[in-house]
Amino acid sequence: MGWDEGMIVCRAARKVVEGGVLTGESSFVPGLRTWTPGAADELFRRFVENFDGSPDEFLVKLNRQIAEGGNEAIVLAAELLYLNVMPLSLATIGVNRKLEILNRVLSWASFEVKVPDELAAAASPGYLKGGQAFLNYRWAQFAFLIRLTRLLVKLPYGERESALRDPWRFRDLAESVIPDYDGKSRARAQFHVLLFLLFPDVFLPVSVENAKRLIRDAFADLLAEPSEDLDRDLCTIRRRIEAEHGRFSFYDEPWRSRWEPRRPQKGWLVRGANVDGVNAITQWLAEGFCSVSFCEIDQLPAGASRQQIKEAVATGLPDANRNSKDVTAGQLWRFLSVFQPGDLIATVDGDAIYVGTITSDAYYDLSAGRGLARRRSVEWNPNAMSRRTLPEEVQAKLKTAMTIGELTSVMAALATSAGLEEKLTDEVLAQDETRSLIVPVLPQRFADDLLMPLPWLQETADLLTAKRQMILYGPPGTGKTYLATKLGEELAGPDRTSLVQFHPSYGYEDFVEGFRPRLGENGMVGFDLVPGPFKNAVEAAEKEPERPYVLLIDEINRANLAKVFGELYFLLEYRNREITLQYSPDDPFKLPKNVLVIGTMNTVDRSVALIDAAMRRRFVFRSLAPDRAPVDGLLRRWLEREKLPVLPALLLEEVNRRLNDPDRAVGPSYLMTPNVATRRGLELIWKGEILPLLEDQLYGKVDDIEADYGLPVLLAALGHTLP
Repeated sequence: MGWDEGMIVCRAARKVVEGGVLTGESSFVPGLRTWTPGAADELFRRFVENFDGSPDEFLVKLNRQIAEGGNEAIVLAAELLYLNVMPLSLATIGVNRKLEILNRVLSWASFEVKVPDELAAAASPGYLKGGQAFLNYRWAQFAFLIRLTRLLVKLPYGERESALRDPWRFRDLAESVIPDYDGKSRARAQFHVLLFLLFPDVFLPVSVENAKRLIRDAFADLLAEPSEDLDRDLCTIRRRIEAEHGRFSFYDEPWRSRWEPRRPQKGWLVRGANVDGVNAITQWLAEGFCSVSFCEIDQLPAGASRQQIKEAVATGLPDANRNSKDVTAGQLWRFLSVFQPGDLIATVDGDAIYVGTITSDAYYDLSAGRGLARRRSVEWNPNAMSRRTLPEEVQAKLKTAMTIGELTSVMAALATSAGLEEKLTDEVLAQDETRSLIVPVLPQRFADDLLMPLPWLQETADLLTAKRQMILYGPPGTGKTYLATKLGEELAGPDRTSLVQFHPSYGYEDFVEGFRPRLGENGMVGFDLVPGPFKNAVEAAEKEPERPYVLLIDEINRANLAKVFGELYFLLEYRNREITLQYSPDDPFKLPKNVLVIGTMNTVDRSVALIDAAMRRRFVFRSLAPDRAPVDGLLRRWLEREKLPVLPALLLEEVNRRLNDPDRAVGPSYLMTPNVATRRGLELIWKGEILPLLEDQLYGKVDDIEADYGLPVLLAALGHTLP
């Protein structure tokens, strides 16, 4: 924001507020007394006390609340909304939209009124790049402005005059009426905006309190000692810098990079081989730029908000379906607002790949027509590479059909091949998924702890690493979940291992992503797209591509796998390909090679045979059976290590001999507890765990479980008695 533009906005705001608070008269309608206790109280009753929690848009609800009110209240509402929308920059909301909002409110008055030309012109520059949250919480910001106006106009004239003269007095008054919604203040951004509008020589043009803290902390060396008063500290810092450098902005360099967290470097693909039927890449390389077309969409400023872009797309593509509009808006938003100077970029022309560095913000240049007008400057390496010589992961990424795609995870390999390795930052190098996956060799200690043979365990780990998906199956009690957890933690570490349990009602929305209802602070019900454990694991794994991440799915067969996995069936087999998730159409998704999936499955219901062929083909299966390694003899080995009697192992062997069915055999984990050393402990395990399990498995086949499998019967058959 330039200082002159900011002062235009501030002078207009000062005129509206000062004229209203001191004289009671409207700046929109000279002679109309709008800034009065009566008008403020009416607005308070109609808007604040008569809260509308419906999902309708703000102006629709506001119409229901105040349109039947007096002219004074309606015009006052428009003047307060002027303070809300006026500071917003063109990247957030256009001038026409600002005036449309204000004129719509003014149309509810019983006489014709419009925003005066002088004030309308002041709304044009704007300085505040308000995010989606600022736009969504207009209701809370408006409530704050009403509360503050109501407080100010009821003060004695001398106190009103003092508040408008003393910035710290005004700040304290304004802060005292910030509404609180369930412990959260949705109006605090408007509070900071208003302070700057009225006292630009004292307060910063910063609406986010955390940004103010970052600035104060970054320049704390200019303070004798930081205080508890953030704004006073910032005022001191600002004046000391201005004394040496003159007028400046914390959003300009060299100041900005000192306090603002730097967004990590990213890599991008921008297609230009067919721009409205023309190959633009030759011109890109010759003139040092890249571009996107979308000719139907009007010119948009650099840094435009996603909402602003969505509105422009809706206007430019009125007949497109919802998905097409969302994808187009997402592509434009990336080019205009997400790309940043220093990012790396690649483009594809047949087999040739060109790589460069973005060097400017977005700009509009009609010299070559609308198709090439939406641009960013690029420092291209003119030497082409052949895509056939690139790693498989890079080639897969380049297959996206999108005009714009993200290449951050393979950009290190691309830039290095192009001889641009000096342009790479540590962030991009750290995300290089073309690096080999580092999977540790299992140590003997691991096998000793599990009491299982190391060759079998290493073979299991090798199968998992090669296939990426494995199912451990076997009867209950064979330690499937325990082994899966220990194996995952040994290969990836506890922090990179997560577990989810499937059940019959589990679905895609639970596992991958889905919309979840939320109750907003204003009482409205909204929906958030919430990632599930699968997507969370993928996002974590993408940050460390050389390290394995293990997702454990316990009892994987209990859910409808086709329903839960949906389009992920494809990714389980083709790890390097990208797909579009059903709830995120403008965000390509892939399954990194470092995400390993281990499922567990009981065989008591013959469920392995019930899994469809498509899923079976995508997993390697590993059996855990009581009569085969590594489970065979496991209970004996555990009892020996714990120096406990061997009787529990003999009992388990006798039970499984009588069952004579490997799929229904009883696993050793039921008896791998110190309680088996006592008569009472063994009896409780038998009655509470083993007999109920056998009753379930042998239902309809055995009349009396106790007669065949009761503890006394088995002890007698073994010639043992319990002390």
